[in-house]
Amino acid sequence: MIFIPIRTMKINDNVFSIRTVMVNMFVFKDGNDIICIDTGFSKLTVKYALRKFGIDPSSVSNIFLTHSDYDHAGCIKLFTDAQIHLSKDEEQMINGTTPRAMGIRYNSRIKRPYHLLQDGDIVKVGNIKVQGISTPGHTPGSMSYLINDTYLFVGDTLSLIRNKVHTFPFFINKDTKTQKYSIKKLAGINNVKAMFTAHSGYTADFQNSIYSWK
Repeated sequence: MIFIPIRTMKINDNVFSIRTVMVNMFVFKDGNDIICIDTGFSKLTVKYALRKFGIDPSSVSNIFLTHSDYDHAGCIKLFTDAQIHLSKDEEQMINGTTPRAMGIRYNSRIKRPYHLLQDGDIVKVGNIKVQGISTPGHTPGSMSYLINDTYLFVGDTLSLIRNKVHTFPFFINKDTKTQKYSIKKLAGINNVKAMFTAHSGYTADFQNSIYSWK
């Protein structure tokens, strides 16, 4: 699979995509309440994109990490005032317990306080409701986020190919078999208006794209 993230753009009044090379992070905005799903990994690119959208990094109040790989968490330091959230099961990836690759490479530690989420936990940021959904496979603590019961952000839990859901490339996953169960779990969610991936764009036809996994 060749990664095909979408360009940096305003998708609708609430959702903005930012492309850093081969990955997308997302901004969700409701009035003065601004959160990010992941952070990308190029500070200059992210700062420029935020400026384009009229957003100061200091106004981002919360960051929700789908997992701790560098391309998703590399710009944490840019958001100095944001509370960081990630799955409890992902902590092993940043504290030196579980290696990311070949038993020798570990993801970077997060050198400031962070909040650990469990499956089903809900965080309210003003009128923004964020529900964490445990979707392990790519990493042990990969987590998807359902915002306001309608927008689903899945990180690297799956790939979209011609608007159909597939697993992420097996050679990058920690456990593709587990990821398949995670995709089936997501397939059971109703009322999703749009689903956003980190490397293969998004779909506004969630039910059709994931139908074969039901």
